Amino acid sequence: MNAFRTLLHPSRVVTVPLRNAYRWFDERTGITQLVHKGLYEAVPHSGGWAYTLGSATLVLILLQLFSGIFLLLDYVPSVEEAWQSLHFLQAQDAFGNWVRGLHLWGAYTLILVIGLHALRTFLSASYKRPRELNWMSGALLFFLVLGLAITGAMLPWDNAAYWTATVVTNILHYFPLIGDGLRQLWRGGTFVGPITLTRTFALHVWVLPFVLFAFIGAHLYLLRRHGEFGAWVNYNTETDDPDKEIGERIRNAEPPYPTKRIERRYAAPKRTVDFFPDQLFKDTAVSVGLVAIIFIAGLIFGATLDEPADSATLTYVPTPEWFYLPLDQFLVLTPHDPLIAVGIFVIVLAGAAAFFLLPFLDRSRERRPTRRPEVLVPALFMIFAVIFLAVLGVNRLYNL
Repeated sequence: MNAFRTLLHPSRVVTVPLRNAYRWFDERTGITQLVHKGLYEAVPHSGGWAYTLGSATLVLILLQLFSGIFLLLDYVPSVEEAWQSLHFLQAQDAFGNWVRGLHLWGAYTLILVIGLHALRTFLSASYKRPRELNWMSGALLFFLVLGLAITGAMLPWDNAAYWTATVVTNILHYFPLIGDGLRQLWRGGTFVGPITLTRTFALHVWVLPFVLFAFIGAHLYLLRRHGEFGAWVNYNTETDDPDKEIGERIRNAEPPYPTKRIERRYAAPKRTVDFFPDQLFKDTAVSVGLVAIIFIAGLIFGATLDEPADSATLTYVPTPEWFYLPLDQFLVLTPHDPLIAVGIFVIVLAGAAAFFLLPFLDRSRERRPTRRPEVLVPALFMIFAVIFLAVLGVNRLYNL
């Protein structure tokens, strides 16, 4: 009788079918093995807080996706109704301006975090063999995020959006041979107009996100294949027989650290921890903290909305987004000559290409920053120049 009662206990009646259903699903998908592999992989012990920038980037991208979906419920991509739909969110919807604020401040934070993630990867030389494709896919993700940010800035179709669209689409003019055709293709004609907004909306909502998530998948696959490199400090030897010590690390290393096609010294770190719970706690703490800051900023500051777009205005002074302010200030400081403008455009493209092709430009085996002056010095110069130009631009626009 007791056994019969136990069999009919409510908890058993519920759990047994669920357990059987999960077993059936697991046999066909291998979900348990995948989760176990994801949670218990080894990561380098030192520098764990710096590694959180990658996972935080992914969380912020997902936040942009979900807040953007909510905005799509009301936004109308037409020059007659785009501004009106956002004004309705700002004035009539209790949470509308907050969601716009989430999307705006989330974008700002995402650009900052992905930039810091790239800087951390550069300083630790995590782009070197065999992780060249990790860096290149990450560089493309950075460019795609910038593209999403600037196309998103055009969608409100207020004065700021209209003049941003005018300036950005005109940049295509400086492409040799095909520049004018590209500009006309984006604008849908000679001037910025209704088709410009429609095509920018398609780029922002469909084209760029599709490519973005494709490269996110590729980036995550490569990360799982090669593991988190960390920094050179994780690979120092501590005994009098470094070859023997490194050999023991390789034999005892947990996957996914590669032991082939890489310098022997950097095949396995000297100390590792499990991703769960050590690294997962740090990733969660940083991501939750950033999301909380974005929620608070969105609630307090919301998102600005200028007057409706007016192509005939003579009083509006276009102000670039902060992440394009250094380039704007660079253009202000140079003479207004078409050839010089083309030269600046070529310089910017060359810098972007060097950023993307960094693993092939830096062929040395050194990982320490101080032993890579040939790449560290130019990079620090570029960072200083960008910050200096940004400060000049802020002072010019806001009279600080």
